[in-house]
Amino acid sequence: MVFIKKVEMFGFKSFGFKNTSVDFQPGLISISGPNGSGKSNILDAIIFALGENRPKTMRVDKLRSLIHDIEGERRGPKMTRVSVHFDNSDRKIPVDTDSITITREMDDKGENIYYLDKKKTHRSHILDLLNMANAGLNQLNNIQQGTVTRISEFTSEEKRQSLEDIIGLSYFDEKKSESVKQLDESDRRLEIALAKMGEIKKRIDELEEERNQQLRNDLLTKETNRFHAIESANKLKNLKVTKLSKERNLHALTSEIKKFDEERDVFRKEIHELESQKKKFMDEVNTYNHAKATIDSELSESIHKSEHEKSEINTSKKRLEHIESRFPEIKLNLEKLHEERSSLESTIDLMRASIQQTNDERKIINDEVRFIDSELNKVRREQSDITIKKLEFDHKIKNLNKKFNAAKLTFLKFESERTDVENKINHNTVKNSEFNTQSQNLDRLKHKLESVKINHKAAIDELRSRIHKLNLQHEKILKDIDDVSQILEKATQSTVRYETKIRVVKDVMHEDYSISQLIGDADALGIQGLVYEKLSWNKEYERAALAVSSDLIKAIIVKDFTTLLHLADFVRSKKLPKLKIIPLDAIPKLTTSAPKDSKIIGMLSDFVKCESQYQSLKIFLFGNTVLVKSREDAVRISKSGFKAVTLEGEFFEAKGSSVIIDFNSKISKLTKIITMSTSVDGLNRSINLLRKYIQNKKHKQKRIEHIIKNYNDRLSISETGHATTSNNYSDLKSKIISTYKINGQLTSRNSQLTRRSEYLQTEIAKQESLVTSLDERIRIVSENFSDPRQLRIAHELIRLNEKKSSITTRQSNIVSELKEKEADHAKFTAKEIAEKSISKNLHEEHAILNQERHELEVKLHTLEKECIITNDNLVKLREKEQELISTSGNSVSQVNEFDSKLNDLRDNEHSLNKDVNTRERQSDTLTRDLKEITENESQIQKFISSYGYDETIETFEVESILKALSAEQRVLSELINRKAAEQYIDLATGYRSMSTRKNELEEERNSIVKFIEEIEKEKRQTFLDAFDIVDKEIRVIFSKMTGGNAWLELENEDDIFSSGITYMIQFQNKPKRTSTSISGGEKTLAAVVFVLALQKLKPSPFYLFDEIDAHLDAQNSEKLSKIIEERSKGSQFLMVSLKDTVVEKAKLIYGVFPKNGVSHIVTYKDKRIPSITN
Repeated sequence: MVFIKKVEMFGFKSFGFKNTSVDFQPGLISISGPNGSGKSNILDAIIFALGENRPKTMRVDKLRSLIHDIEGERRGPKMTRVSVHFDNSDRKIPVDTDSITITREMDDKGENIYYLDKKKTHRSHILDLLNMANAGLNQLNNIQQGTVTRISEFTSEEKRQSLEDIIGLSYFDEKKSESVKQLDESDRRLEIALAKMGEIKKRIDELEEERNQQLRNDLLTKETNRFHAIESANKLKNLKVTKLSKERNLHALTSEIKKFDEERDVFRKEIHELESQKKKFMDEVNTYNHAKATIDSELSESIHKSEHEKSEINTSKKRLEHIESRFPEIKLNLEKLHEERSSLESTIDLMRASIQQTNDERKIINDEVRFIDSELNKVRREQSDITIKKLEFDHKIKNLNKKFNAAKLTFLKFESERTDVENKINHNTVKNSEFNTQSQNLDRLKHKLESVKINHKAAIDELRSRIHKLNLQHEKILKDIDDVSQILEKATQSTVRYETKIRVVKDVMHEDYSISQLIGDADALGIQGLVYEKLSWNKEYERAALAVSSDLIKAIIVKDFTTLLHLADFVRSKKLPKLKIIPLDAIPKLTTSAPKDSKIIGMLSDFVKCESQYQSLKIFLFGNTVLVKSREDAVRISKSGFKAVTLEGEFFEAKGSSVIIDFNSKISKLTKIITMSTSVDGLNRSINLLRKYIQNKKHKQKRIEHIIKNYNDRLSISETGHATTSNNYSDLKSKIISTYKINGQLTSRNSQLTRRSEYLQTEIAKQESLVTSLDERIRIVSENFSDPRQLRIAHELIRLNEKKSSITTRQSNIVSELKEKEADHAKFTAKEIAEKSISKNLHEEHAILNQERHELEVKLHTLEKECIITNDNLVKLREKEQELISTSGNSVSQVNEFDSKLNDLRDNEHSLNKDVNTRERQSDTLTRDLKEITENESQIQKFISSYGYDETIETFEVESILKALSAEQRVLSELINRKAAEQYIDLATGYRSMSTRKNELEEERNSIVKFIEEIEKEKRQTFLDAFDIVDKEIRVIFSKMTGGNAWLELENEDDIFSSGITYMIQFQNKPKRTSTSISGGEKTLAAVVFVLALQKLKPSPFYLFDEIDAHLDAQNSEKLSKIIEERSKGSQFLMVSLKDTVVEKAKLIYGVFPKNGVSHIVTYKDKRIPSITN
C-alpha cells in the first residue's frame, strides 16, 4: 500500500527557515493543537509538494505568501521547500524503488522546481505518476477547512456534479463531444456529398436530356435524309411526268412547224411571182418612181439614222456615268474576295485530304462488300435450288403440321386443364392441411384459453379471497390503532399527571427524594428497607401508630452503624437532603410493661406486626407507648410518666411535656411517586414505542391499502382478461366450426377434381398418342425430304450476313462520315467557286467596262460627227422630195395594187413566220427544259444515291413532315451537345462511385450515432452504479452514526443529467427531510456522511482531513472517529482535529504549538511522555 512516510518542510508558512520533519505511518494519524498553531499547514505542505497551485486551497492570497515571513531580517535566499516521502513497496506508483521522494521548491519570485528522487522533473509527470496509483489530489482525499460546510450547502445539481466529477464522467462528455464533432464533420461530408450528388444528378439529367437531344437529332438527321430522298424521288417522278409532257409538246410543235413551213413556201412562191410581175411593171414605170423610191428610202434612212444617233449619244453618256461609279465598288469587292479565298483554300485542302482518306477506306469496304455479295449470291443460288425442291415437301409437311397443331392444341388444352385441376387439388390439399393444422392449433388454443379462463377464474377467486383477508386485516389494524390510540391517550395523560408531581417533588428536594434516589441501589448500599415497609397494623390502629412514629416512619433501616456511616458518606457525596437512618444493631434491647389501669387497651407495640428480625425496631418505636381509648385517659396516664396515644391519633409525651395530634395524616406517597419516575420514564418509552407501533401500523395500513389497490388493479385486469378470454373463446369456437366446415367443402371439391383429373388423364393419353404419331410422320417426311446442304447453307448465310452486317455498319458509318465531309467540302467548294465566279465576273466586268468606256467615248465622238452630217443630208433630201412630188404621175394606183397583193401575201407569210418563230421558240424552250430536266434527273438520282436509296423508294407527300422535322432539327442543332453521350457515361460512372461513397458516409454517420448512444448508455450506467454505491454507503454510515436513515433520490430518473440528486435525511424520532432543510449541526453531519460515502467510489491510499468534525457534537464525533478508525485499516488518514475521541483512536498523535511565531511539533509516542522533535 502506498502511504506517506515522512514530510520535510523548510520555510513553509508558519514553519520557519529550518528543516522540520514529520514521520507518518499507515492508519489514523491525529494532528492537534490550539487555533493558529499551524497544524493545518502540515496538510497544506503535503498538497503543495504534490503539485497544488491554487492559493485559495492552501488558504493564501498568492503562492508567494506560502514562504515564511516572520523572520523578515533573515539573511540568505527567501524560499520554501517541501519534500514528501512515499512508501512504494507494492510498486503502485510506477517507479522501480521502494521509496519515492517528491520535492517542490519555490523562490520569492514564485518560480517552482519539482524533483523526483532528487532529479528535476515536471509537475505534469508527478501528477501522472500519482494518478496512476490513485494518489493524486482531488476533493475527496483532501478535505480542507470549510469544505464540509460548503458541501452541506450543495444544491441537488451540485451533488450530482460532484458525483460526476469523482467518477470522471467528463471523460464520457469529452468522448461524446469528440464524437459529436466527428458526427458534424460526417454530416457536413455527407451533406457535401449529397449536394455534389444532387448537382451531378442534375447535370446527369441535363446530359441525359442533351444525349436524348443528340439521339433525337441523329434520328431526325436519318429521317430527314430519308424524307429528303423521298422528296427527291417525288421530284424525280414529277420531273419524269413533266419531261414526258414536254416531249409530247415538242413533238406536236415539230409537226406544226413542218406544216407551217410548207404553207410558208406556198406564200413565198406567190410573193415571188407577184414581185416578178411588179418588177416587170416597175421596169416599165418611169424613172420618176425609181427616183422617188430612192429619195424616200434615203429620207427614211436619214431620219431613222438621226434619231438613232441621238438616242445612242444619250445612252452612251448615261452608260459612261454608270461605268465610272462602278469601278470603286468592283475594286473593294475584289479585295474582300481575295481575303476570303485565302482562308477557304487552306480549309478545302484539309477537307480534300480527309475525304480522300475516307474514300480510300470506303473503296476497301466496298470491295469487301462486293466480295461478300458475290459469295452471298452463290450461296443464295444454291439455296434457291434447294428451296425449289423443298417447296414440294413443305405442302405435305404443312398439312401434317395442321393436324399436328390441332392435336397438340387439344393435348395442351387437356394438359393445361389437368395441370390446373392438379394445382387446384394441391392447393386445396395444402389448404386442407393448413386448415387441419389451423384446427389443431385452434384446438390447442381452445384448451389454452380454457386453461387461461380457469386460471383467470382461480386468480380472480384468489385475489378476491386475498382482498377479503386484507380488508379484514385492514379493519383489525384500524381497530388496533384505535385501541392503542386510546391506551396511548390515557398513558399520556397519566404520564403528564405523574411527571408534574415528580417535577414538584424534585423541586422541593424532600427527604422522600433522598429515599427515592437511594432505594434503587438498596442492595449495594446495605439498605434493608423503610420503617413503614417493614411494620404493619390494622386499620383501627393506624392513627395511633402514625401519631407515635411520625418522624421515624420513613427512616431507612440498615444492618449496623458501619453501613450507616457509608450511607451517610454517599448521601453527602450526592448532596441529598435530610435523611433518617436506623441501624438495627444500635437499637437497645428494651422491655415493656403496661401500667395497671383498666382504661388502657394495651401497649401499642402489641398491635404492630413485623418479622422477628425487626422486633427490636418495633419495641424501639412503639414499646413504651400505651394505647388508650379516650383523651382523658391518655392525659392521666401521661402524667403518671408513660407515653400515651388514643385510637384517634392524639399522642401525649410522658409527663405531658408535648402533644402530637394526628387525626388524618397518611404515609407520604412522595417516595413512591419519586420512585415511580423511573417507571414513568419507562412509560414514556412505552408511549414512544406505542407511537412507533401506531406509526408502523399506519405504514402497514398504507401498505395493505396499497396491496389492496394493487390486488384490485390485478383483479380488474384479471376480470378484463377473463372477459377478453371468454370473448376470444367464443370467437375461437366459431372459427373451429367454420374451419371444420371448410375442410369438408375442400374434401368434397377435391373428390370432384380427382374424378375430372382421371378423365383428363385418359383424354391426354389419347391426344398424346395422336401427337406422337403425327410427329413421327412429320419426322419421317422431313427426313425423307431433308437436304444436308440446308444446314451448311444456313450457317454460311448466317456467317456471311453477320459479316456483311458488320461491314455494312462500317460502310454506313464511313458513308455518313464521307457525306458529312463531302457536304462540308461541297459547301466550302461552292463558296469558293462562287467567290471565284464573282471575282472572275468582277474582273471581266472591270475589263468589259474599261473597253466599253473606251468604245463609248470613241462611239460618242463619232456619233456626234455623224449626227451633224446626217442632219445636213436630211435637209437636202427633203428638198429633192419636194421637187419629185411636183412631177409625179398616174402609175401609183397600179403599183398600189401590186403592193396591196404583196402586202396581203407578205402579211400571210409574216403571220406564218410569226407562228413558225413562236413554235421554234417554244421548241427551243422545250428543248432547253428537257435538257435541264435530264440534268436535274441525273442530279436528283445522285442526291438520292447519296442518302443510300434509289429512285424505287416508296414515295408519299413529305413536305409538311420534312418542314416540321427541319424546324425541330434547326432548334436542336442550336441546343445540341455533341459530347453529351460521353459526358453522360463519365458522369454516370462518377455518380455511381459517389453513391457508394455516400453509402459509406451514411454507414460512418450511423456508426458514430451508435457510438454516441453507447457512450450515453455507458455514462448513464456508470453514473447509476456510482449512485448505488454512494446511496448504499450513505445508508450504512448514517445508520451507524445516528441510528437514523439517509438515502439519495434522483429528481428525474428519465433525465438524470439535467436534474439533481436529493439527499434525504431522517434522524431518529424525526420526520424525513432534505439535507438542505435541516439544522446546521445536522447539515454538517449529513455532509460528512456524504463525503465518506463518496470516498468509497475512488479509494485513495491516503486522506487529508482538516477539522471535518469541527461542527459535530461529542456523540457524533465519537461515532465518526469509529468509522474513520475502521476505514484507516486499509489506508492512511491524516486528520487535523480538536476532538478527544479522534485523538484517542489515533495510532500516532502530533501536537502543534506556536513559539515566537514559528510552529513546533510534539510527538506523543505512548501518550504520556512528550518529546519535542523540532
